[in-house]
Formats: sequence, C-alpha cells, structure tokens
Amino acid sequence: MNVTEILENTDFPGSDITFLYSPDVEHCQQLCTQHPSCLFFTYIRADWTRDNRHFYCYLKTTSSREPIAQNPLRGVSSGFSLKSCSPDPSPCLFQVYQNRDFLGADYRFLFTASYEECQTVCTQDPHCQFFTFLNGDYTPYFVFQVKLSFFEDMSVQGTPESAMSGCQSVKICISSIICSKCCRISTGKHLTGIHSPKCLVPLFLYVDFRGSDIRFELMDDPETCQSTCSADRNCQFYSYVNVTFHNPDYRRRCYLKRVITMPAPPKVNKLYNAVSGFSLKNCKV
Repeated sequence: MNVTEILENTDFPGSDITFLYSPDVEHCQQLCTQHPSCLFFTYIRADWTRDNRHFYCYLKTTSSREPIAQNPLRGVSSGFSLKSCSPDPSPCLFQVYQNRDFLGADYRFLFTASYEECQTVCTQDPHCQFFTFLNGDYTPYFVFQVKLSFFEDMSVQGTPESAMSGCQSVKICISSIICSKCCRISTGKHLTGIHSPKCLVPLFLYVDFRGSDIRFELMDDPETCQSTCSADRNCQFYSYVNVTFHNPDYRRRCYLKRVITMPAPPKVNKLYNAVSGFSLKNCKV
C-alpha cells in the first residue's frame, strides 16, 4: 500500500470519525495525519454533483487499519494518513485557492492591492491563520443584520442605498460591507488545538487530558510516560494513571495523545473572484 497515493474518484465508504471542511485533498490528508486516530479519508471535491456537499473531508478509521471497501465514485478522492512518514504538526500551507471563500472566523478586514499582499499581512499577524481576499472584479454589495426588539434576526442584502433604508426603519441595526479588494483575515481560535511553548516541564497532578488518544502503554511512573511522549514524534501530550487509581484495570496506563493544530477553516464555499489561503508562518524562508 502506497500511503502517499491519492485515489481519484474512489470512495472509502463508512468508518467515519468526523468530517471537517478542507479546500483540497492535500489539506484533507494533512488533517487526517494530525488527527489522533485517523488512518484514511475521503474528500468531496468541488466537482461533486450528487448533493450540495463540497469540500467535506471525512476522517476514518477501522480496527483492521484498512478501509472496509474501495468503491468507484465520481467527485471524491481518497487516501491515507501520513503519520508513518510525515507527522509534522505544522506543515507549510503555501497553496492559494481561486474562487474559494474561507467562510467565518473573521476578526479583521483591511484593503490590500492583491491577494499576495493579503497573505503577507496574514503571515505577519500573530493571530491570523488563514484569509480570504475579494479581488477587484468582485461586485460590491452590502449585508446588514438587524436585531429586533423580540430577538428575531433578519438578514438582508442589496445595494448600499437599500441597506441604509432598511437600517433606518428599525431601532437597532448592525451593518457591514463586503467589498472589492477587501482582505479578510481569520483566526482559528474557535478550533480545538494545543499552541504551547517549546518546553512544558511541569506535571499536572490529578488532571486528566480527556480524549485525543493515540494509544496507551503500561508504565511504572509518570516520568517514563512523559519521556515516551517526548520520544514519539506523533505525541503532543499525555495522561498517566497512577497505581492508586480506584479501578485497577486502568492503573499504570500511559495515554499518548495529540490534536489537530494546523489551520482548518470552519467552512469552505465557492465564491467567484475570491482568493483564499493560509498564513505562511510555518514555511521555511
């Protein structure tokens, strides 16, 4: 089995752990590589036509460590985790995506001359993980959201004039512009992740880091557990169950753990004349 091979128009049915949005199959493969238990995946591409799912990255696993089946299916691609050969927790995501919107997670926008400049701003901003740039051919329009007194939300889009008219007709109005040559930069703080300093020495007594298990091994003390995690390039953190634990079946277990730390947009949409991409903080100069 060649784990680096991407199987076009092939589905690995079932065995889903979860799904995440991903702009392309290579990014989906990196998500599977970082997930603690993902062994293989199926990615729904932009040319999928059976329903409105696009850019879905389904992470999968089985006890046999192999897909239960491989079925031909147009519009999807499948592949395998690269844990065995490339467990880098911070891959360089240099690719940009034309006509794609990384929807949501916005915390700032500004005007830039190009998507390259937008990506540079994102890279230099310590909080930015990814961005969307709306280029000069994008047709500007306003979107405004109205909070009515009985807490019903109403969203309307149209021209600036219609937006202002609607805004003046209610008591509370929040309006925002989606604009030409607008650079939206986004943070992944809403995502689960570990962003820790290079050296975390202390042990946390009576604290369990729940979930995210890679595997467990039996060991005599927490220091050995910590050393084992440090030596395993896939392990990011651990929990050790000491010999005084009330359930003897779990005593001396060292649980090695990891989470996805690479940026993953909360949603990916098709959007004409938009360009989206990631911060280049992890790319070597």
